[in-house]
Amino acid sequence: MHTLKTCRSALWLAVLVLPLGVQAAQPCPGGKDLVLTNGNILTVDANDRTVSTLRIRGERLLSVGEPVPRNEPCVQVVDLGGRTVIPGLIDNHTHFVRTAQAPGPFIEGLESATSIAALQVALRTAARKAEPGEWLAAIGGFTPGQFAERRMPTRQELSAAVPDRPVYMQIGYSTRGLVNDEGRRVLAAAGINTTEAGDVAPDGQGLTLVLRSATEARMQRRWPDYMRYAVSLGLTTVVDHACCDWLGAHLTTADRPDLKLAEQIWRAGQLQLRLRIQYDHRDTRNQLDIHSASARLANATQGLGDGMYKAVRFGEQVLAAGATDDEVYEVFQRIADGGWALSQHTIKEVEIERYLRIMERVAARTPVKDLRWTLEHVFEITPDQVQRLNRIGVGVRLQDHDYIRNANSSWNPGPPYKMLFDSGIRMGAGSDSAVVGALNPWLGFYFITTGKDASGTLLLPGQQLTRRQALRLYTASNAWFNFEERDMGSLEAGKLADLVVLDQPLLDVPDEALKQMHPLLTLVGGKAVHARAPFAGLATAKGRN
Repeated sequence: MHTLKTCRSALWLAVLVLPLGVQAAQPCPGGKDLVLTNGNILTVDANDRTVSTLRIRGERLLSVGEPVPRNEPCVQVVDLGGRTVIPGLIDNHTHFVRTAQAPGPFIEGLESATSIAALQVALRTAARKAEPGEWLAAIGGFTPGQFAERRMPTRQELSAAVPDRPVYMQIGYSTRGLVNDEGRRVLAAAGINTTEAGDVAPDGQGLTLVLRSATEARMQRRWPDYMRYAVSLGLTTVVDHACCDWLGAHLTTADRPDLKLAEQIWRAGQLQLRLRIQYDHRDTRNQLDIHSASARLANATQGLGDGMYKAVRFGEQVLAAGATDDEVYEVFQRIADGGWALSQHTIKEVEIERYLRIMERVAARTPVKDLRWTLEHVFEITPDQVQRLNRIGVGVRLQDHDYIRNANSSWNPGPPYKMLFDSGIRMGAGSDSAVVGALNPWLGFYFITTGKDASGTLLLPGQQLTRRQALRLYTASNAWFNFEERDMGSLEAGKLADLVVLDQPLLDVPDEALKQMHPLLTLVGGKAVHARAPFAGLATAKGRN
């Protein structure tokens, strides 16, 4: 009897101890820390430190610049081989959602194509993903000046690249489209005429037909490709304007891109980069309408969302172009009283002056310096206007779409990067992609630091910034405008592990090489969302146990 009781007690003890034993057999229950070492790590912290090692635990940086013993049991050490590491890039002004929902497969090689032959390769590659009859559409994001031939491709060249799918190419918002043979046939069947050269009349009819071909199923296929392209460039966060119509098209409200698909992807946990939303209300002037800025103020919470998707501000337009100064002032004042951030589109000096005066009226009643308001683009801004912006605490967010400047660019070349930087004004950098600008941030780096456009023409003499300055504008500065400087924008202990390992040394490569930067590794919250050799294994690993 005593022996039986003893056996039962031993059995119960074994059952109780078993879970502890299982845990003890796993020395790293939370997974291994990822240690990147032997690198040239540009932290972009307040002191602009360069370090060689950083340690990641989960989604955050545990230490930066501190040695990590290689014999620790709970670390996975990755030797960077001296490669440059930068914080994840943040684009402060995109129309990402609209472009992700554009017709046809994404044409990945378009932005960096330097010849008609390279463009043809990009078109052929995209065509392999297209369904029968599906359009391949390039609506902006490029310029003929980027090609060695300094011209658009001919109808015959487009047809040679893609003979069995319709192709439509349009320079920015010009609504002057160019099609291949199959595109001519499809348009003709719809009663839309084209010239023998493949030109589509700039009346918007052709553009409208192309845009309406984007079904939900096709957009669901395009979205992941566009995200993959973005993170392959080193982008980890993009600010989107949650709008707008395609200028020149004749679309109904139901035809326009909205946030529904983006939110589906977010809820499914499939966003690979952080999406920050700005509320644009340019189509609405009635302040009693539920879709108006005033109603949004009453029913939205700034910062609502999570680390991958959240609303951060109003902009780039909050009223239609025909609104009076008093109407704009009323809405700006309500935004200030609600404590929201605001960004306002301005390009020409007269636009800048108009909205600056309105912001000065608001600031006289309600201080806005802590709201992180900005004017966008500011290509023709004057030193006097900069001083007045500094006086009321309004910053500027700059975009590089003059890199693909074309005949439809009616403003003076800009922005004046160095004048603004030297003034001490708060400023950040972005693309305004992907109709008037290219998403690729390395084209922006080239433009900011050389002042040259895609054709090599010097547009901004004396206004160039250094590469470190450009990097700060694309990282820490943009994080500040999003109220996220405690979490991202620099590589510091406690911040999110959003970072990029470059294939070339950013500070040392020739200028032209900047345009050919192809990151080897992109981490978002410690997770590899893009990885190429020799780091490809990080993307396929299920964990670090």
